[in-house]
Amino acid sequence: MSDLAQPLLRWFDLHRRDLPWRREPRNPYHVWVSEVMLQQTQVATVIPYFQRWIERFPTLADLAAAPLQDVMKAWEGLGYYSRARNLHCAAQQVLREHGGRIPPNPEALRALPGVGSYIAGAIASLAFNQPVLALDSNSKRVLCRLFAHEKADRALRALAQAVLPTERAGAFNEALIELGALICTARQPRCVHCPLQADCAAFQRGTPTAYPRPRPKRTVSRVVVPSLVLTDGVGRALLCRRPAHGLLGGLWEFLSAEQSSSAQCADEDAAALAHRRAGLRVDPASVRPLGEVSHAFTHFKVTRRVWHARALNPDSLHLDGYAEARWASIEDARALPLTRSDQKILALWRADVQQSGLPL
Repeated sequence: MSDLAQPLLRWFDLHRRDLPWRREPRNPYHVWVSEVMLQQTQVATVIPYFQRWIERFPTLADLAAAPLQDVMKAWEGLGYYSRARNLHCAAQQVLREHGGRIPPNPEALRALPGVGSYIAGAIASLAFNQPVLALDSNSKRVLCRLFAHEKADRALRALAQAVLPTERAGAFNEALIELGALICTARQPRCVHCPLQADCAAFQRGTPTAYPRPRPKRTVSRVVVPSLVLTDGVGRALLCRRPAHGLLGGLWEFLSAEQSSSAQCADEDAAALAHRRAGLRVDPASVRPLGEVSHAFTHFKVTRRVWHARALNPDSLHLDGYAEARWASIEDARALPLTRSDQKILALWRADVQQSGLPL
């Protein structure tokens, strides 16, 4: 075992967090689900989602057999919804091609939808004790500082491969991630508590936060999107399912303009929106504002200006750009997998109905 691996693993054995997917013996399905959820998402957020997921889909076979809409509903609020679609599709592929047994081989794992080199390495090393690397953003940061390396590239991976212990590769991978999450953090590393301090080149230089080299900040655009709680004559609102692929694919939303920054889109009124995207006419006297909701994506922020209107011809739906639509009560809408901002719109609609004194 390398001189770096020994102190790191001793530290990990003493300080590792007790997380639900770390129960021994490792369940490959649990490892897979947790790693997919942890992409772009904090551990504290993932824990309750993971626990509910395993309760709803206890095995890979249960996940594969579930309707996609149930899977998307279980994922609701985690964001990056392609992760859920890929996980569902991959579970079905494992049943077809591997007899329901998750393959231990990294190459076979990478052939599954949504499984890249990191997740393949994590499953192979953590669940099957394969001597392969699994480097996430936390572990890459640790390694960049350890070797005073400016960026995560092939050379850094080669340095990591050289210190990877064959007998506890999974624990080593997890220990690097844990160290990056708890000690070697991005902005305020706690170097005094680091088990690798004596071997850290960045610490010796007195500039740990200089590694890795910061990426240039991206410009965040702002988008205004008109949205409509369009109701029929019996208190139901029109909910529309987005196409399966693309941003927020497969999720349901209240009738909305496309997420475009064009002035024409931002200024589209309720009548024009209802006619263009659903082929419906609205009662002009029913149009009124309900409020605004906002949501931040990675590269842009969306403000949805929400209106209420009543459709005059609710049975004449003609959809533009949606996979399907339905008229839904408040309870019906709550059962659908909604985008996070549409959950906020649902709350606006519910509050409006309550204020009007109508039954929910």
